[in-house]
This record gives sequence, structure tokens and C-alpha cells, in this order.
Amino acid sequence: MKPTVSVVLIRGIGQQISGGGCCGLWHLEPASRSRNPSCRAKEQQRELGALHRAIRGAYPPAGGREQVALVTVDPRNLLYLVPKLLGDVVRYRPGWRAGLRTALQMFSLPAVVLNGRIISRHGRPLDADTLCRMVSELLSGTRR
Repeated sequence: MKPTVSVVLIRGIGQQISGGGCCGLWHLEPASRSRNPSCRAKEQQRELGALHRAIRGAYPPAGGREQVALVTVDPRNLLYLVPKLLGDVVRYRPGWRAGLRTALQMFSLPAVVLNGRIISRHGRPLDADTLCRMVSELLSGTRR
């Protein structure tokens, strides 16, 4: 039996140019950190990690069955991402407009997709409380 809620976290493409250890980010001045693509990528990774931990902590498997199917995907992994998004659109039927946006991948990265519907805006993932509230509404059946 499949979980009743599907959450897909699609991370950003940003690649770190320098090393990831102590020398990778902190040799930059604070003003240049905000303009550095690797610093933005690390910040986005932290945000998605917080969402992942919040969902896993709030909705553990119950009775040997997952309540929430949660995956974090690299957007370059099209062999997995495209069928996953199309499958969620077909299974959860989020509406023709939302389904079309999801199927055509009309979103900015990083993105959060909940039951085939894009819920992040302008490349900013939701905060963990809002995402958990939306998942709770879906699990309780008050929201389609």
C-alpha cells in the first residue's frame, strides 16, 4: 500500500567550486559570501535538510507503513524525476493547471512538490511548520 502523501524535495543545481571543508566557504568576507554561488547552494541545502528532518520527525512510519513518501532529488536526475512527477500528477490529480505546471517542470529551484502540486514559490522552500501543517491537512483528509 502506497503512502497517502507524497513530498518531493528538488534541490538546486548549484555546485560548490572550492572544497567543502573549513577552507571552502569561510575564507570569503561576509559581504562576498552572499554573492558566492557555492554559499547560496549550501544555504539551500540546509533549508531542504531542515524540511526533510521535520517531515521525518513529525511523520514516522506507523504500523510498519510509511505515512509520507519523502524523496530528495537532484534536478539533473531526469530518469527518476520525470516519471516521479508524472506519476504523482496522475495519482493525486492536483487539477489541470497545477498538474501541467508540475509535469512540465515549470518551477524554480529548489522546489517542494506535495501530491503533484508545486508549493514552493520563486525558489524559496516553505518553512518546516507550514509544510508539516499542509501534510497534516492532507493526512486528516481536510484538504485535497
